[in-house]
Amino acid sequence: MPDPTIAASRSRELEFDADLNDDSELIYWNHNDSENPFNFPTWKKSMICLLVCLQTSWVTMCSSAAASIAHDIRNEFGISPIVSRLPVAVFLFGLSVGPVILTPLAEDFGRKKVLTACLAILCAYLFQIPSALATNFGTIVVSRAICGIAGAAVINSVGNIPDLWRGDDIGGLWAMNGWAYSAETVMLGPLIGAYINRAVGWRWMYGIWGIVGAASMIPFVILVPETRGGVILAARAERARKSGRPKAWAIHEKLGRRSASQILKETVLRPATMLFTEPIVYCFALYDGLNYGIIYLAVEAIPLIYAQYGVDDPAVELTFFSIQIGVTLALPLFYLQRKATLWREGVEGRKNVPEHKLIWAFLAAFLFPLSMFWFAWTSRPPINMYVSLGALVGFGISGHIIFLAVSDFTVESYGLMASSAVTGQSFARESICGILCLVSVPFYENVGFQWASTILAILATMMGLFPFLFYKFGPWIRQSSRYAQEFARLEDEERRRLKFIEEQFYRKGASEKEHGKEQPA
Repeated sequence: MPDPTIAASRSRELEFDADLNDDSELIYWNHNDSENPFNFPTWKKSMICLLVCLQTSWVTMCSSAAASIAHDIRNEFGISPIVSRLPVAVFLFGLSVGPVILTPLAEDFGRKKVLTACLAILCAYLFQIPSALATNFGTIVVSRAICGIAGAAVINSVGNIPDLWRGDDIGGLWAMNGWAYSAETVMLGPLIGAYINRAVGWRWMYGIWGIVGAASMIPFVILVPETRGGVILAARAERARKSGRPKAWAIHEKLGRRSASQILKETVLRPATMLFTEPIVYCFALYDGLNYGIIYLAVEAIPLIYAQYGVDDPAVELTFFSIQIGVTLALPLFYLQRKATLWREGVEGRKNVPEHKLIWAFLAAFLFPLSMFWFAWTSRPPINMYVSLGALVGFGISGHIIFLAVSDFTVESYGLMASSAVTGQSFARESICGILCLVSVPFYENVGFQWASTILAILATMMGLFPFLFYKFGPWIRQSSRYAQEFARLEDEERRRLKFIEEQFYRKGASEKEHGKEQPA
């Protein structure tokens, strides 16, 4: 049975091709167009990326900060330990469903508008107020769920990077590496939250989070422009029509027009279908879900484990720095991945091979389970606690590598359909995180600290086969995938279409210049 989302994309192509043949005025980029995000100076691209990463980091920390006040909320509202962890879990569940709603809005109306609205109205700032002033636990849960849904727009703001850098541009690759780091600052949330709670109470933890977040939003609103090229061109075409050029149009306006049913199919049906039918999507969704989920599990379990050493709140949260140190150490390892990719391209004589993105995941495939076994059997007295903290550093290194390798491989494999694949993976990853957050304490208390970590290590060992299997059999798997095949067709179609557009546009511009007319912009 043909995929309806594929049929919808083909019908829009036919509509687009028909428009190329009439006498309409195509609005496209001029040579060295200063409004084209690809032509932004390096300092401006870096500034945009830095401000986006700052917001990503703040929302990521917001997701886990509530774990540090679970005990106080439990005492104030008289709820059970599992229920007291709902503020973290519902935030994560919100992150899992948010992309379904917000991704099409960002694609059609622009990233800047959607991000600003989510930050200001829904996400980490305004909706901190109900949590801070809550007179019942339900208010906190609802507010956190709304924050999570809106926060998904920020967590998925990685789309700004391919807006600014083309393909394998080295600047874009390092920007992606930096963005991944900003999305992995989970462990800093409970650390900051614990000290705020200790100083001024749990209500002000939400209040300060909102105040500082709102302050950090100001430079984002002022300095970050719209980066989605199609939206910029559509706005330019709209201005042209208002100025008396009624036949002006932009590519985004034609390809971006989607009915509600098409949006539903592309943002719900396709990600769900890919999650359950595409081996690349579901295998790496489980792998990254375990990798990322252990971080949220650790947020709840580490205080229990290190209580054996007499370390109490808020000092116990300092142990979270071990994972963050590991993530930081993994950042420069991307240089080795880049070198390995270039070496394989030279050996094979091929470029842009998705499997090359998995090379450094081989290291993580060993380090991930090793660090978990290491932590499992050294995190108990009389063994010095710093021995087990070293294991957490190793986990941080492997976690960063897996997170980035999985994303890169998925995007390279599905290209123009990567948004659906990543949405499916994101849904699975955040859902796994939310579930592990809820069951973490009962799991460790009932199974035992050592054996609970050992079970996770065994799962990590089994899933560690994925990078090797997909490196070996990835080409065959992609050849048998209808979505990967459709991506190849769309990529070829897009390449030929853009070439035709550029030839038509610049030929027309040269002709008008020759006759003394100004090229439309």
